[in-house]
Amino acid sequence: MPLDTFNQLLNLVGVANPGKEIVEIAGSDPVYDTPFKVGEASAAILAAQGAAIREIWLQRGGKDQKIKTDVRAAATETAGVFFQSQHGYPIPVPDPDYPTVGFYPTLDGRHILLHGGYPKLRDGLLSLLCCADDRYSIGHAVAKWNSFELEDVIAERGLAGAVARTPEEWLAHPQGQAIADMPVVEVIKLGDSKPEPFKRGAARPLSDVKVVDCTHVIAGPTCAKTLASQGAEVLHITCPSRPRLPPFDIDTSHGKLSAFLDLKIPKDNHRMRELVKDADVFSQSYRPGKLTSLGFSPHGLAEMRPGIIVVSTSCYGHAGPWHFRPGFEQLAQSCTGMAIAQGSIDSPQLAPTFPNDYLTGFLSALGTLGALLRRSKEGGSYHVRVSLARSATWLEILGKVSRDALPPEPLPQSYISSLLRKEVGPLGELTYFAPSLQLSETPPRWERPAEPLGAHFPVWADQQNKALQSALA
Repeated sequence: MPLDTFNQLLNLVGVANPGKEIVEIAGSDPVYDTPFKVGEASAAILAAQGAAIREIWLQRGGKDQKIKTDVRAAATETAGVFFQSQHGYPIPVPDPDYPTVGFYPTLDGRHILLHGGYPKLRDGLLSLLCCADDRYSIGHAVAKWNSFELEDVIAERGLAGAVARTPEEWLAHPQGQAIADMPVVEVIKLGDSKPEPFKRGAARPLSDVKVVDCTHVIAGPTCAKTLASQGAEVLHITCPSRPRLPPFDIDTSHGKLSAFLDLKIPKDNHRMRELVKDADVFSQSYRPGKLTSLGFSPHGLAEMRPGIIVVSTSCYGHAGPWHFRPGFEQLAQSCTGMAIAQGSIDSPQLAPTFPNDYLTGFLSALGTLGALLRRSKEGGSYHVRVSLARSATWLEILGKVSRDALPPEPLPQSYISSLLRKEVGPLGELTYFAPSLQLSETPPRWERPAEPLGAHFPVWADQQNKALQSALA
């Protein structure tokens, strides 16, 4: 199955198949206690990334190379945030008993997943439910509502929540129907521009590729983190007022510069436009239309910088009645049927990893690599589109593992430890999950350590010292 999926992904992004003598995908699911083939899906995407990187490296005059992925390691990478530590002390993920995040039974015998993981979303849910911030009070309040009615009211208030549906219910829903036939990763041409061939003699496959990374949490920033692992210069931009999620921010900051800009402020908006003019990739993970309202629509970006690759990551997709709704990994699992398949209709459960987040990030990086290759040959600006919900329905299509075959115990710590690496930087001694893709000539690695959000100036790397001197003057 992984090789078939690998071939299908290459066709979607227009990358040539290097052949079985070049590519090896080892192992099979299950790896984790989930019926979904997360490891095989992850390994197939990463191998497809490897095929694109190989082609870029050959264009630059580099040696041919072997590509290998391992299903067990690729599955574990979708749980990478759990394996971080500073100075040997584990970095905890947000409190698992956060009351406004979780499943609650409703009046009509269904379950709804609430997601109040940010203060504004939390306070909005508590205001809607007229209850205290504890599980008993929230559960008592939710139990007075019919599930779909509450889901609609939550959406009307700009909050986040989704009823746990079966896969059949999702495919019958207008939003499920709107994205069902979309490719799991789309590469759409935005406009014409001159070809931009990869320069020969570069140190790494993505040397000279500049990426503006306007993303948050896991799926969005995983795209640019992946590009950075092959030498791309990534400048992560976040709004200084946005809530921090330390474990996720650390996990996705490897290889990047990080700066603050508030695009609602005219001077910051202008600074972003200046950055875009020198960028090759602009990656964002806000709700569809959010950055358009601030002057950064896909077509507008292509006008600012002909030849740019725009990457858009959303929860529910880029069409349909829900596409403007805020969403997260857990909501995609709930609405598409994953949570019921993981548990049951009477007790929906979340997967033991973050499959949609990481797989969607891997897919957007693959689409970006395909778009860069296409630009190198025929020119053009491109729009890469992915969504958590589409990734979830794709996992459903790939088939399931029998529950009788699910592993009774987690992976041994000795195996997990073999996949970890250490670095020393602004966060001290940091242990982190290393990329599991294996390339014989250009193995993925990050040249910059993980750093706190806003650690740099909103300029490219060659201008950082000048910006520092100016700030000190």
